[in-house]
Amino acid sequence: MLQQDYLMRLIMQFVRGLRRSLEHGMVDPTEAAESVEDAISQALDMDAGVVLGLNPESFASILSVSGTDPRVAEYLVRGLLLEAYYLDQAGSGQVAELRRGQAHALAQAFGVDAPEGDGVLTEEDLDRMEQELDV
Repeated sequence: MLQQDYLMRLIMQFVRGLRRSLEHGMVDPTEAAESVEDAISQALDMDAGVVLGLNPESFASILSVSGTDPRVAEYLVRGLLLEAYYLDQAGSGQVAELRRGQAHALAQAFGVDAPEGDGVLTEEDLDRMEQELDV
């Protein structure tokens, strides 16, 4: 029960972080990408500067062996794709491509369906995620 509560709080904090990034994204895509990366770092409870620099396969392997919950992995996939979108908007195409690769490797490692297209989250997606967590 405590682990379930902790997991739900962790996911809710992550979703709130993604929501903040959407607000920043309307003004500054670089700031929005940093906001998403902060949310990812908190969800992973790891140094994002290190783990997000890994190639996609190593990234997915580290998360697989670190005990990342599969339910968290689904949200991380969406977050990584959102960060990739903002990085593209900010002119950081190489890093954006790395994030997309990490998202797809993570989805494959955890058996999660990666979103179609660019995978950009909308306010409606975040509302739906929060509703699912409230159930």
